[in-house]
Amino acid sequence: MRRSRRDAEPADLSSEQFRTKPDDRFKLTDESQTLLKELDRHSGASRRLSPLSYNLTVGHEHRFIWFRVAKVATRTIRHHFTTHGVPLDVDHAMRIRYPIDVFEDYFKFAFVRDPLDRFVSAWHNKVVDMNYFHFDEPTHRKMQDVEEFARWVADQDLGQVPGTDQHLALQTRLIDLSQVDFVGRLETFDEDFAEVCRRVGAPAVPTVAQNQTGSPGSTREVSDSLRSMVEAMYRRDYQILGY
Repeated sequence: MRRSRRDAEPADLSSEQFRTKPDDRFKLTDESQTLLKELDRHSGASRRLSPLSYNLTVGHEHRFIWFRVAKVATRTIRHHFTTHGVPLDVDHAMRIRYPIDVFEDYFKFAFVRDPLDRFVSAWHNKVVDMNYFHFDEPTHRKMQDVEEFARWVADQDLGQVPGTDQHLALQTRLIDLSQVDFVGRLETFDEDFAEVCRRVGAPAVPTVAQNQTGSPGSTREVSDSLRSMVEAMYRRDYQILGY
C-alpha cells in the first residue's frame, strides 16, 4: 500500500532547517519540532534519528555539533563563540534526537572532565551555593556534606537521560560516542579548544572563563570514601574516558 503524503517521511532535509527559537534558545522552532516528530514516526525503519537524545548546540555556518556536557566549560565555550561571531543556530536544545545523516559532514565535538572534579564542582554550585535540587530545609542542611550528597546521587541511574539531571549524568551518556569526532579535556582546555576552533574555522584567541566552579586538581584532598563512591558511580566514565 502506498503511504499517503501525510504519512510519508520527510525527504531532502537540510541541516539549516533545524534551529532554536530567536526568543528562547532552549526550544526548537515549530518547523524543527515538526520535522523531528515526523522523523521519529519513521525512525524504527529508517534509523535516521540518533537512538538516544542529547543536549546540542549547532552552528550551520561553521558546520559543527557540540555535545554539551554540563559542568565542563559550557558557558566559557558559548561565550567564546557568541563574542567572536560564531552563529549558534541551535543554541541550547535539550534532549534532542537528531537526524544523523543530515549532519553527517558536521564536525562533532565535546569536552569532558575528571569525574571527581566534575562531581565536586556540581555539588559546590548546585547544593552549597544554591538549592538547585529543591531539597527541604533539613535535607539541604544535610547535603552540605558532600558525602551525604554522594549517597543521594548514588541511588539514581546516572545513565538515564532524560531522568537524571544533566549536571550529574554520566559524561559518556551526554555524548554520542558513535558519532563524535573530537573529545577535548578540561585539564588541557586551552590546547584542545584551540584545536576545535581550528577545525570549525573560528577565531582561536584566549578564552575567558565563565562561571568557573573549582579547577583541575582542586579535589586532590577529598576523602577516600568520597573518591570510592564517585569511582563506583562514574565507573563507565573512568573506563571510557581514561581518567
